[in-house]
Parts: sequence; C-alpha cells; structure tokens
Amino acid sequence: MFLQKTLYACLFIILYSFSAAGQEKALSKIDIRDLKEHLKFIASDDLQGRKLGTPVDGLEITANYLAEYAKGIGLKPGSQDYFQEVAMSKFLPGEFEVQVKDKKGKVRFESDESVLLNSNTGMFTCTNENVVLIGFGQEILESDVKGKVVVVAQGNRETFKKGVANRWDFQKEGIKMAQLLKMEPKVILFISDPRDKDNKVLKQVQERFNRERYSLKEDKATNEAPVLVCNPDFADALMGSRGDYNKYLLEEVEKNTITPVEIADKKFSCELRPHIETVSSKNVVGFIEGSDPELKNEYVVFLAHYDHLGIGKDGDVYNGADDNGSGTVAIMEVAEAFASLEVKPKRSIVFLWVTCEEIGHFGSRYYCDHPVFPLENTVAAINLDMVGRVYDGPRDDVWKDSPKKVKDFDGLYTLSNDVWPELAKINDKKCRELNLVPDTSLPPMFLRASDHYHFHRNGVPILNYATGYHADYHKVGDEVGKINFKKIKRVAELCFLVGYEVGNLENIYTERK
Repeated sequence: MFLQKTLYACLFIILYSFSAAGQEKALSKIDIRDLKEHLKFIASDDLQGRKLGTPVDGLEITANYLAEYAKGIGLKPGSQDYFQEVAMSKFLPGEFEVQVKDKKGKVRFESDESVLLNSNTGMFTCTNENVVLIGFGQEILESDVKGKVVVVAQGNRETFKKGVANRWDFQKEGIKMAQLLKMEPKVILFISDPRDKDNKVLKQVQERFNRERYSLKEDKATNEAPVLVCNPDFADALMGSRGDYNKYLLEEVEKNTITPVEIADKKFSCELRPHIETVSSKNVVGFIEGSDPELKNEYVVFLAHYDHLGIGKDGDVYNGADDNGSGTVAIMEVAEAFASLEVKPKRSIVFLWVTCEEIGHFGSRYYCDHPVFPLENTVAAINLDMVGRVYDGPRDDVWKDSPKKVKDFDGLYTLSNDVWPELAKINDKKCRELNLVPDTSLPPMFLRASDHYHFHRNGVPILNYATGYHADYHKVGDEVGKINFKKIKRVAELCFLVGYEVGNLENIYTERK
C-alpha cells in the first residue's frame, strides 16, 4: 500500500511538473512585440475606425486579418471560413412631413424638421386625423390615448415650474414614450418647451436621432405608433394662435392636474418615408478542440469586439486603440498560447471576435441567438473590452464620479455574474498569482454594458475584464501611443491561466445544474 501511494504521489508530481512546464511555455507566446504589431495595424488610420459604411471597409479588413491569423496559428474554424455572417437593417430617417389644416383645408402648419424617435415603423401615412392634447402625460388613462393622435409636452409639471427649457432628458422622455406606446395611440407627438426660443431642444434631438440606426435583419418590424418631436409652433397651430400652447401648459401646472383637450376644428396629417437597406458584417470564430472525449463538448469562450466608431465629421479617424483594439489583440495572443500547448485542455476553447458592439452589441447578440457552440454547454464567457490603459494622472479623472475610473498598473475590473460562483474564485486566485488586484465593485448595470451581456442573459457564467474609462474614451485621442502593452500582456496571461484551469476542471456542468 505504501509503495502504491508513493507511485501515485510521484506520478502526480511528474504530471504537475509537465503541466506547469507546458503552461510556462504557452505563456511565453504572449509577446509584447506581437501585441504592438497587431494593434498598430488594427488601430491604424488606414482602417478608418473599423465601422460599417466607411469609404475603406476597415471592419471587413480587420475581420479578414483575424481570420487569417486564426488559420495561421492552427485554430479550427468555428463556422465557414471562420466567419459568422451578421445581417442587419440600416435605417435612415429619410423624408417625412407633418401638417395641420383647418376646417376649410387650409394649411396652418407644415414642417419637415420634426424628428422621428423610433426606427422600426417603416412607411407610415395618416391623413386628416383629430388630435388630443394630454399635457405632460402624467396621470392619463388609456381611453385618453388609444387609437388617437396624441400631443404630449416635454418634461413634467415640476421641470416646467423650474424653467428647465433647453434640455431633453433622453432617459425620462424614453420612459414616458414607452408608457404611452403601451396604450396604443396612432401617433405620438412630443412638443419641445415653448420657452425654448432658439429651438435648442429640437436641435439636440435632431443631432441624436437624425442619423443612421441599425437593427438585426431578423428583428420583426414593430407595429407601434411613430413617435415624433415637433417644435411649439406645431401645437400653437393646433390650438389657434402663437402662445396658446404655453398658456395651456401654464394652466396645467397651476391646476396640478391634466385635462385632455380634443382638437376638433383642426386636422393632422403626416407621411413618413424612411430609407431602410440591408448591410452585413462578420463575427470571427475559431476554436481549439478539447482533449477529453466527453468534456470537449463543453466550451470556454473568449470574446472581444473589434469594431469602433469610424470617421468624425471633420475627417478625423477614431482609431479605438484601447476600445477595443486592446481586447482584440489580447485574445489573439491568448489564442496563440493555447494553440501552442502540446496537450490541449480537456474542454474546447473558443475565440470569438464580435462585430458591431458600438452600434448596439449586434455581433454578440447574433452569436447568442445563433450560437456556433451550444450556450448550455458554454461553461464560461470571458469578455475583454478596453484592457490597455494605465492611470496617467489627473487627466484621466475626466469622469470624476465614474465608478469605473482608470486603474493603476496592478488594478483590473473583474465583473462576474452569480451563475457559477466558482469562476470568480478562480479569477481571484489567478490574479493573486500575477500580482493583479481585482476590483469587483462595479454596479450591476455594467452587466449590460458590453458583449458579455447576451451571454449573461442566456445563463452563461461570465467574466468581464477592463482597465477603466479614460479621457480618450470615444475620442480621437484613443491612439496606439497611449497604450500600455505590458498591461495588456498581464491581462492576456490572466486569461490564459483562468481559461486553462476552467478548461481542465471536472464536473462544471453538473455544478451549474
């Protein structure tokens, strides 16, 4: 018995030493010189910011670069030629017009400067409809709204009293819009504050919404009512003369209640003709098959989005070296480290570079709706989004109240969900081995803030690594010269060590059940 135990102990030591040596050799493949070479290409001006629709298709060029790299280091293609096609609809406001006529059919108001807030309405026409005014939309009934053309004021009675005229609160107005849409109106017309003499609010909303928007091609078109923002001249034309709408709101504020007002002597018409076209991009998917005959059918997924913001109005290129060139190149090196192992992990390791995060997380959403590898067998999804910066003094405190300020050289945000708590423990252990200090304090809202969200909503254990928001976030200053490649290397090493351990554990799937 003693001899048998001794043999087992020796065998364990040999296997452990072999495993440790293999890990060390693989970690040596994570190379700063390679990180720099990849990032200088991906974040170069030549790729024009890696966004859909730029004159040079930098997004497509990057996808091809990643696919060639995956093939070159020996990853198996997760889908045909490593590409998973992501089809989307591109929506442009196009042409639309609103009009008010009196009983005799004379046009009292006409405008093509209104703003359409929702994008899935497609072609829409309504002619000679009656209108109801509902004040600020507070305490209204479904009977006041259903099937009607509804006019609602920006803000609420409290903000109107305070004289907050020149600012559109996107969150609060969005909540109001959602509540009204549930009551099934025919059209919703938001009216900007009548005291906003320079139409600053309308210009603010135009800047936000009169631009291209996207949805997945497979998204079903909604039948919800169109929602427009108009200036107060529209409401005055409905009520009779200039200033009448302001008087109505003042009365509402004074009464501290709402009196819906039916407009019977005026008729409303509108016609919407948006432009919708089909565009597509690609997720890049490669993998290393696990070495265990059964566990190879379970998966550890590393992901990062490779798109960015394109070109500004002034022609400046948003290169996105940190966002998210840093995450993109980090998992390139992690992939090479795993590919170099003589004995692969028991589970399969997947490398997923997703597209179109910046315009709506479309690549990761599409993957999770159409997974290349079953999500129920995905034991962890580790997302890297901005892992290349180190705090460089007061300049990086531009968002002083942010819960996600840039970390020092040892710090790292490590966000996880509670699907499989052991994953966070493994992460903490590997951070200690690398002298990294994990910060797990990010509030739950950050579970929705990047591509890990769609894995999270599908019940997959997730980790998100990030070094924090800096002064160059979503600005042209996010350049390669400001990247700390030693920090990216440390994050990539952490990815490898966490992935290696998770890839070789027993019974994860059972534990998750």
